[in-house]
Amino acid sequence: MQLDIDSTTGGNGDIWMRLIGFYAIAGIRKDLKVNILIPAFLRPLARITFGDRLNIADIKTKEMKYQYSNMGLRHIWRGILEGKKYIATFRRSNFKDNKERRFKDYLNIALFSLADNLGLLIVPPESSSQKFHGYMDSASFKPFRNISFEEFSEQVKKDFPALHDRLNGEIPLSPELQIPDDLRGKIVFFANGTSRQFVPMAWAKENYPDAYYAFFYAEKECAEFMQNGLKVIPYYKEPGDLIAIAKLASKVLCTDSFPSHLLQTAKKECTVVITEVIPDRVISPSFEGHVVDSEVSCHPCLHMTRVVPCAAGYFECLNWKNSKYVDNIRKALA
Repeated sequence: MQLDIDSTTGGNGDIWMRLIGFYAIAGIRKDLKVNILIPAFLRPLARITFGDRLNIADIKTKEMKYQYSNMGLRHIWRGILEGKKYIATFRRSNFKDNKERRFKDYLNIALFSLADNLGLLIVPPESSSQKFHGYMDSASFKPFRNISFEEFSEQVKKDFPALHDRLNGEIPLSPELQIPDDLRGKIVFFANGTSRQFVPMAWAKENYPDAYYAFFYAEKECAEFMQNGLKVIPYYKEPGDLIAIAKLASKVLCTDSFPSHLLQTAKKECTVVITEVIPDRVISPSFEGHVVDSEVSCHPCLHMTRVVPCAAGYFECLNWKNSKYVDNIRKALA
């Protein structure tokens, strides 16, 4: 059996979890061949990590009718009529997390389920809506729906040692990357995120003023943290930069963003702090580090870009002002 998939849409963390998922499914189903297209900057590291089971493609072929989408039916129905096969895994999780469901939300999920039953697109079973995204994104295909989450998790755990070793071997690094000489023994925060998960600068100055904060060099927070006296490590286009930084630090903390998903596979000891989503969806079954879960009543919440208020009306997540949440971070980093 061969799957040809366009996996260029979604966050980079979502894409990495998909790769873990399809790698595990291909380990369970020895007859499966996966040809998958991902963003160009991820391809070199993905080939090193997953290339023995997955073919990481360079171009989209006509066979790649399967593609991921987080859009509603009104945005994709024309594509369905053209023969495209959308994989709409986020329909389930968004519906589950939406605390203010209206009639149109129930109608939308019902129509998506009907389209799945008719074979027009792919929506994961409702039972998987609280499971690891890598499982939802890969086992949603009907030939694999008999693979239980327990069997999937066992395969992910079996795969972990080899994937960990590859990511800690020879990997591409950006020539611009400069790691501070005194990073060894220090705490580093991968503090970024497009939504409420980012670490507020005021919180960083109050709680960990001597830590290092790693940002993609083009993010505005990279300059803002630096201008406010915090120590910053810029990283660049190669995702291996994240691993090189994390390897030298004594303690690593990641928000629920791309660095956390990469480092869950590349580093045995790190801390992932949760703000929006439930941990089960974003923590790999093989992860051996610490998880600091949300402590606020509005959790879980819908992912919304942080240039607008969240559904509860805040620009910064209330977790960062919650004393128990902050204490749990201190304990994890002690």
